[in-house]
Amino acid sequence: MNDIQIYRLIRLAAVMLGHLPRPVLKFCADILGLVWYHADRRHRNVVLENIRCAYPEHFSDEQAKRFVRANFRHTIGILFDVIWFYPKKKEKVFEYFSIKGMHHLENALEKNKGVIGLTCHMGNFELLAAAIAKTGINPYVLYRKLDFNPLEIFVREMRQRFGTTMIPLRQASKKVEDLLRQGKLIGTLLDQNVDWYKGVFVDFFGRPACTNNGFAKLVLKTQASVVPVFIVQKEGRFIMEFFPEIPLEKTGDKIKDIENNTQNYVSAIEFMVRKCPEQYFWVHNRWKTRPFCMINPQLPGKGEA
Repeated sequence: MNDIQIYRLIRLAAVMLGHLPRPVLKFCADILGLVWYHADRRHRNVVLENIRCAYPEHFSDEQAKRFVRANFRHTIGILFDVIWFYPKKKEKVFEYFSIKGMHHLENALEKNKGVIGLTCHMGNFELLAAAIAKTGINPYVLYRKLDFNPLEIFVREMRQRFGTTMIPLRQASKKVEDLLRQGKLIGTLLDQNVDWYKGVFVDFFGRPACTNNGFAKLVLKTQASVVPVFIVQKEGRFIMEFFPEIPLEKTGDKIKDIENNTQNYVSAIEFMVRKCPEQYFWVHNRWKTRPFCMINPQLPGKGEA
């Protein structure tokens, strides 16, 4: 069976499941979320460690476990919501979306320097492309291609069906710069751990988190506006909200500018997460890469033998 045939089977399954009543799909998501919680000890411990460090002394042991179970159900629910929406027409999908803070995006677009929509793995982030289409704007979104080609074809088609154009991250810099010069809107995520040689360490929930430095470099080079945006679910509906543009800091010190601006972007993401922590993607080990001084705390300092 070739890639196209497998893709067609995936698409057929999504269409068939998407015609099931939404409560049925939610029930399936809840059951699978609990199964995942009990079967996947490694990710269960990652979430527990993450929330205990992010919210020290906030949760009792039982409260922490309840939070993790709810977070697993929410994460599985992302997939089932996408499946439910997949066979629906655009007008039907738009009924479930509300938009707040649109003036922040409009003000940034009027500068004609291009806009980068800064977001994170919050709420049902897979539906952001559909939500933005409701504004009448056709955005571009940076993404990492999937290794399994039939699923890559399906996911790219699903994300692009309302006018969004997906741009693979690999060798995307020149194309992104050209689009920003044309005043376009480009969306990207900035909340994943990277290796030390790809990023800078900035504060995220009181801990140093290694964050991709390419985002700040791009903004410093293009002078594009950065507007935070995220999407959350509330009572079966989805709310997409834009926030005020994050001012660009320029001191003349290239390294310091990258660090300061990256910190500002990550602080905006932390602000988003704190609004709805139960809908964040806590299963990702955001603090996996640690500063050298934390890995080797016993190393002698300067001047010591």
